[in-house]
Amino acid sequence: MAYRPRRRRDTLCGYHPPMRSSLAALALVFAGCAHAQDFTRYQGAWQGPFLFYVVMGENGARGAPAVYPGQMRIADDGSVHGDVPEAACKMTGTSVDFVSPANASLDLTLSGCTDARFNGRFTGKLINNPVLRYGSLRLNSLRPLEAGTAYVTSVLQR
Repeated sequence: MAYRPRRRRDTLCGYHPPMRSSLAALALVFAGCAHAQDFTRYQGAWQGPFLFYVVMGENGARGAPAVYPGQMRIADDGSVHGDVPEAACKMTGTSVDFVSPANASLDLTLSGCTDARFNGRFTGKLINNPVLRYGSLRLNSLRPLEAGTAYVTSVLQR
């Protein structure tokens, strides 16, 4: 005869009834949060500090870099809209999958920026890190500048 542990009728997996309902409610909350912060796709809302800087050849950075809070939204159809209010920059453009549905290749136009070196067309990548729960944005200007190349980077959160 094999040993069979006795089950208590007032518990399920060792938890009493009030605790079971609390655990079930908590599981539903976390399931909703996991869906709201989907890091397996790049589409959705992103926000974080945007770093604006210009690099000139081997001489390095030209002028002081500037950091401003901002946000961008990537729609399911790939359209991108965003803004960095303190820099007065608006972003519009398109995105497509890059290597996987978690990452994007971006083609954006920045306009209205207080620092005119950042107005124009930028291309780059949004690389998603589902494990660490952030996206890394790297954009570089396609417009040649006498002062060098303009870059915009960010570590974005959902």
